[in-house]
Amino acid sequence: MKTHKSKTIYLLLFALMISFSSIAGDILTLNNSMVFEGKISKIKDCMVIFKTDGKKHIIPTSEIFSLQFEDTSSKIYRNYNKISENTLESKCLKGRLDAENYHGKKGGHVALGFLFGPFAMIGTALANPTPYKGSKTLMASKNKEDFDDPEYLSCYKKKAKGQLLGMEGIGWGAWLLLVLLL
Repeated sequence: MKTHKSKTIYLLLFALMISFSSIAGDILTLNNSMVFEGKISKIKDCMVIFKTDGKKHIIPTSEIFSLQFEDTSSKIYRNYNKISENTLESKCLKGRLDAENYHGKKGGHVALGFLFGPFAMIGTALANPTPYKGSKTLMASKNKEDFDDPEYLSCYKKKAKGQLLGMEGIGWGAWLLLVLLL
């Protein structure tokens, strides 16, 4: 009888260990200290695709403080470890920072938004900003070797357009306020 109980206890403990190991997953910590447990399914284009509770979340790497992998032999983990100074993630970050710091005359885009409103925003949305078109970027950036890299350019364009559209939106909003006040 004693052996039957001990076998049952061992089987129960074995089942619990297996269930806990299947529950454990990758841990993602955001910059705002929120922590999530789930499965990292892909890291690409400055984004981490993370699945938790059956839902897929796409999180920009700029919002991520840390990643902790459950399976250190997975392909995703090996690729993550290869990320270094010359990888897609850092090139994307360099592109965003160059666009933020050097691209466009932001005050001029506020004026364009004030004068032309949505037409200025449409023009900017259709534009193709590159570091070569921004003389300030061309002169001040330390990342000239990445100017032709597709990942750098993609992130540069997104950030530059977003910033300039925001400035034009401020200008258009100022015009609307002025009209409403008069």
